[in-house]
Amino acid sequence: MVRELERISQTSQFPETAPAANPVFFRTYSRRTATGRETWEQVCDRTLRGLIQLGSLTPEEAALINQMQHQLKALFSGRWLWVGGSEWIERQENFSGAYNCSSTNITDWRAFGLLMDLAMMGCGTGAVLEPQYINQLPSIRNRLNVILHGEIGSTPASNRREVTDVKVEGNQVTICVGDSRQGWVKSYQTLLELSTDERFSEEIQVHINISDVRPAGEPLKGFGGVANPIKLPELYERCASILNKALGRQLNSVECCLLIDQAAVVVVAGNVRRSAGMRQGASNDELFANAKGNLWQQDAEGNWRIDPERDALRMANHTRVFHHKPTLEECIEAVRKQYYSGEGAIQWAGEAIARANCDLLTTPVLRTEFLKAYNEGKGGQWLQESYPHIAADEIEHRLARVGLNPCGK
Repeated sequence: MVRELERISQTSQFPETAPAANPVFFRTYSRRTATGRETWEQVCDRTLRGLIQLGSLTPEEAALINQMQHQLKALFSGRWLWVGGSEWIERQENFSGAYNCSSTNITDWRAFGLLMDLAMMGCGTGAVLEPQYINQLPSIRNRLNVILHGEIGSTPASNRREVTDVKVEGNQVTICVGDSRQGWVKSYQTLLELSTDERFSEEIQVHINISDVRPAGEPLKGFGGVANPIKLPELYERCASILNKALGRQLNSVECCLLIDQAAVVVVAGNVRRSAGMRQGASNDELFANAKGNLWQQDAEGNWRIDPERDALRMANHTRVFHHKPTLEECIEAVRKQYYSGEGAIQWAGEAIARANCDLLTTPVLRTEFLKAYNEGKGGQWLQESYPHIAADEIEHRLARVGLNPCGK
């Protein structure tokens, strides 16, 4: 049965010079309501109401923003155009859905779960994978054997559980995936945690029941849009395969990327969500630097195919973080690599950290002095001597602000 196309009443036309404006708007920013899809005027009204409440705007400020948006001279961010003013964004657990991007240091399994949660809200995911962080992850000690049960959408809507349920009996673990964002995230994070759980001594039989997950095309009443869990069953098997290959040791940076990106593949399936990922690794991590090299391979008959074990890496950009100012040769090498493959981005951490501490580095002289000290490995010492009133833990935090400026290449 062919679904009848939904007719849209649009009272304000976009300029003729922007022929893609209408399809992009209705695809990406117009929410379904009880009376049909939002018009551009309705989106302007909704998002402005939300911003007035969030920012305690004056009537004059609101009027100026309203004028600029209706005249298409200045717009809210894409994230706010979608969620601004909705009931969904008013709940604290959804606040991150208003942000375009984020950065997380990967130090434990909770960080992986957080990244999936953020991605499902439409927030871009940044992961810092330098050794000082990923070396805090525990070694993989348990082999996982994933057995899938049930079929997506087989449980009637009225009987679906929203919260993921986990039961442990000996070396048998049953995970019943809940029909919610939090349910998906918990099932994913639980699987990762099982690989290092010290309660187990043999191979863990992980039974994953996906019967309660709503089928593709069913509306998401809170966030909006529709569900598409087509890639969810593969997530558990692929993650288990990655973890099993690391048995007896810690994960390396590329394996961390793969685990994060497998979740991203699930989230963006069917274009239900966007994919915006940044992975930052150490400048001397050759495994990370070459992770996306030769993704496409040619067989003896001349047919091209992508390496299936690394396909998920396409979900994010890889950036190498330099804690010394890159030399001319290092910059040329990076640009040359980008020319041939689109990858090879580099970041000078000193510059990124300086921008993220502009409240301290208020003059060109201070900025130059800090960059010189950081390049010599004395950035922390310089900050402590220049600002003795700042606590040591804050100094440490300020020096870790690499992820706040991931595009400083």
